[in-house]
Amino acid sequence: MTLAARCRALALSAALMLLLTLLGAVPTAAAAQRSCVGGGLAQVPEKETVANSMPVLFAHGINAGADTWDGPGADEQKWFPRQVAKQRNITAWTFDYKPAQPAWVTDPRIGPALRTAIDCLSDASGHKVMVVAHSMGGLATQYAVSLPSRTSDGKAWQKVAEVITIGTPFRGTPVVTGADLLVPGPRGSMEELLLKQELSLCRGHAGGGLLATCQTLDVLRSPQSLALRTDSPEIRKLPPWPKRLPVRAMAGDIRLRLDFLRLGPSSGTLSLGDIAVPLSSATAYHNKSGAPYILTCVARTFTQVFSNDCNHISVKTAPKIMSAVIDRAKAVQRKQATPELAYATADSVNVWTNGSNKKLAPVPSGYRVRQLAWSSDGNSLAWLAERRDGTGRKVFQVRRARGQPFVTPRVRTWECPDCSTIAFRENQLVSDGATDPNRPKLWSYPPLGGARRALPVTGLPSPDECFSPTYCGRLYLLGAAPRGELTVSYFENGGGNFPGVGAFYQVSREGAARSVQSFYGSGLGPEVAAASPRRDRLAVPWYQHLSACEEYSNVALVDQRSGRVDRLDLPSRSGNLWMVSAWFDRDGQAYAAFRSEPGCGDDDQYAPDGQRIPRWGETRVYRATNIRWVETREKRPVLARDVHASGKTATLLGTPAVEVSGGYHTGTLVAQNAANGEVEVARGVHAFGWRPPSS
Repeated sequence: MTLAARCRALALSAALMLLLTLLGAVPTAAAAQRSCVGGGLAQVPEKETVANSMPVLFAHGINAGADTWDGPGADEQKWFPRQVAKQRNITAWTFDYKPAQPAWVTDPRIGPALRTAIDCLSDASGHKVMVVAHSMGGLATQYAVSLPSRTSDGKAWQKVAEVITIGTPFRGTPVVTGADLLVPGPRGSMEELLLKQELSLCRGHAGGGLLATCQTLDVLRSPQSLALRTDSPEIRKLPPWPKRLPVRAMAGDIRLRLDFLRLGPSSGTLSLGDIAVPLSSATAYHNKSGAPYILTCVARTFTQVFSNDCNHISVKTAPKIMSAVIDRAKAVQRKQATPELAYATADSVNVWTNGSNKKLAPVPSGYRVRQLAWSSDGNSLAWLAERRDGTGRKVFQVRRARGQPFVTPRVRTWECPDCSTIAFRENQLVSDGATDPNRPKLWSYPPLGGARRALPVTGLPSPDECFSPTYCGRLYLLGAAPRGELTVSYFENGGGNFPGVGAFYQVSREGAARSVQSFYGSGLGPEVAAASPRRDRLAVPWYQHLSACEEYSNVALVDQRSGRVDRLDLPSRSGNLWMVSAWFDRDGQAYAAFRSEPGCGDDDQYAPDGQRIPRWGETRVYRATNIRWVETREKRPVLARDVHASGKTATLLGTPAVEVSGGYHTGTLVAQNAANGEVEVARGVHAFGWRPPSS
């Protein structure tokens, strides 16, 4: 190459310096450092604590650092990460890999270190991490999430809620490609020597923002520059994004008016992308998070090409981009937020939300909470408490303003000696407990207090043919059904010393009963029926008494839409087998826990009062199939479980407690957080219930 050709090449290279700078940023004041695990991870200080908040992690691009997110000369309070950190239940973090540059994203200090940061933030917060990545930071994220997690089974992407890329060159950038072509000589050649001389002269005379332009020459011929060429082997070798990980591309698109260039009609424009990265490259990947978000700027002069919100440097902190990212962060946080969970211990009724417990009311001395129920809008909570000696029950209800927490709520109380179950028909609290067989009815409870009111039920058969007037004509509430209806059981007849479950009915808003299906059994079990997340199925405990030495309990599965009732075959057993509890998972799959008891054998034990003392075997968990219960591989004895529609679970765990009058169990309440980890809520829990997902 002649000296003149070299000079022309260097002149063109100098003209490209400003464009190459768009791959970096002008440094400003660095964000305050508060490390989680070191390695470049720092928190933007704001009011939210890490635990139970969603982390938003900012990953910068080439030739930049963590301070790239702070607009030059801008008010510190308006800096991008700080704006995110101000949001409720959200923390903001920056990942700085500047010391590792100009290495490629596979360098241990970049992609693997970013994976470690994601692990740390997810584990510390209990939430999946949202990543906001600019330029090459998006490719570093693509590599990081494909790596195995270092703190749990699986891959790092399983700890990421969503990724937003801004100006990421998924197919490389022709700017770097063109610059590389302008310096074709090998390392140590005259071309590279001249570049280094130019860089030295540039640094010697430049200052402020121009110095960053000079520093851009550092990336030429670096691993980053070579890897960012259009369709480079390095980019093609990156692992593909996981299909189940939401990724959304954001990009700037500068539209240059063709009439300025005199190349076309006055209405025509030419897409320049963000200058550094073409639009086709910046939007080459997106999936579950929606279509790419494009910020468009129209340029009528060359000056406007470089001085607008859509160029590669400015687009990441453009007001519209910031607003769109903050909106996504709020939406992702709401999706991850654990719904409110009400639970009762021996002493109090409580509400748990995102790791915080609030005591609502004490449990009266001598009582224990049998059941908790939420209204459809989530603004009312009710519970049914019974005396430990079984002599009486009470109904309680608290309310709050829409969208507000419970603040010193007023507790309404009603006596209901014969209530077995409560339920909300939408926002109206209802219970059973009416014992007159000739006038079947339910009870309605005014939310602001006052005497309960009768809800007559029509369409039930006459109890005239009943064997025992003590049980015949008894109406038991099982739970809420779709369309504002209620599902009940009705004892039509009895035999021997026990009542018979005659049929299941659904009661309309007007109080009219229609038969679901006939059913035979000695009676309902002591446990409250469980509802599926969509409230379209019920798991109803019932028992069968055959003789003094032979009896068992099981679960009837009621399809509240079709009216079908299934009684599955019991697991294989020796002696008696008793259902401990039943529940549904998030997909409506039914489960039950059973435990065995030998019955009337030679090894029976009796108390001094003549009552037989059961000798319980271990508790085992079973999954419902079409016709039978199939044992699962649950490692811990499960006494009760409810699964919220969002996928967050609460599990009542522990070995079966000593039975008290009426028989009940307590255990440890464990909830699943957004990062799929278990969080202990409380111990000694008697009952619990999720706030409805629709509220």
